[in-house]
Formats: sequence, structure tokens, C-alpha cells
Amino acid sequence: MASSRVSRKVRRTLGVSLAALGLAAGANLATATPGSAVAAISCSGWGHSNNDSGAGYSTGTYALKTGPYAACGNTGQTYAGTYLYYHCYVVNDYGNTWTYARISGTSTEGWFSDDNLDDGGATAAC
Repeated sequence: MASSRVSRKVRRTLGVSLAALGLAAGANLATATPGSAVAAISCSGWGHSNNDSGAGYSTGTYALKTGPYAACGNTGQTYAGTYLYYHCYVVNDYGNTWTYARISGTSTEGWFSDDNLDDGGATAAC
């Protein structure tokens, strides 16, 4: 089961990477202007539901966020080895994957960067 979970995660990450590469290649054809926006950061309005039965561990001291961006507000704190139950994942405007999760034994929930999870995060989309 762990190998199928990893391979699903690898396929999802590869798909996101290839899509971002295609966008970057297309961006080289356009001319940037001083007023053009890079990405729109929105900390609210990201839907989530408990679609994933997975769980994993935080790899360090990190905050759960109100949205899938580092700039969003905090909803809770983890430490290395904190156990989290995964609900689902999204890809933000920068192409980074974030998992909506709950800290085990608490009602504390929020968005968590997949880069900070030991197994790469949820495999079910929100």
C-alpha cells in the first residue's frame, strides 16, 4: 500500500511539474510588463473536504496555515514528528502542493506545505 501511495504522489507531482514547465515555456514567449502580476495570493476561499484516509508526520517545526501559501495566517503549530491526518490537497498559483490536515488528538486544522511532510502529503484532491 505504501508503494502505491508513493507512486500516486510521484505521478501527481510529475504532472504538476510538467504543467508548470509548459507554463514557464509559454511565459518565455510573452513580454513582461511592469504592471503584470506574478501570482494572486488568496488565503480564503480554498475548498476542502475529507477525501483522503492518509496520515503522516511533520518533518520539523512549521505552522498550519489559513490558506495554501506561506504568507497566510497561522491556525496551529507542529513540531518534528507531529502526526497529521490528511483531508485533501490543492496546487496553489505557484504550482506548490499543500495538504489540508488535522493535528492528531486535536481539532486544529489547516493547510500544510507538502514539502514539510515526511511522505509528501495527501493523494486525494480537494
